[in-house]
Amino acid sequence: MRSTVIHSLRLVLILGILSISVFAQPQPKPKRVHAPATIRGLVGGEANDTYVVHARKGRQLTVEISWKKEDDNTASFSVTDSRDGGTISFGRESNGGRRWTGKVPKTQDYFIEVVAHPSAHYVLKVGLR
Repeated sequence: MRSTVIHSLRLVLILGILSISVFAQPQPKPKRVHAPATIRGLVGGEANDTYVVHARKGRQLTVEISWKKEDDNTASFSVTDSRDGGTISFGRESNGGRRWTGKVPKTQDYFIEVVAHPSAHYVLKVGLR
């Protein structure tokens, strides 16, 4: 009886490890953009499109999104300072979250992640002044 329980627990553990490795999908590499840029894409479901732009300290970074309205779909974006979604302490949203502008405090790469629900054809504009 005890060996059956141990065997069952091992089987559950092995299946758990296998399911994690099967379902864990690596994040696609962010697409590098050079501002000014206008990007057209389609995103939805659990997916996201991630872009990276290099900005120098003191420049003004602007990101703006629009999308084709279909039913009740929505699209949005976030600007972060790391690939893992770090927070930033500069910039502000306007136009109902469709536009973001901020003065870059540090020379580095900044990441823009676009998501939609349930899906959207979008246009993303990235500018640096």
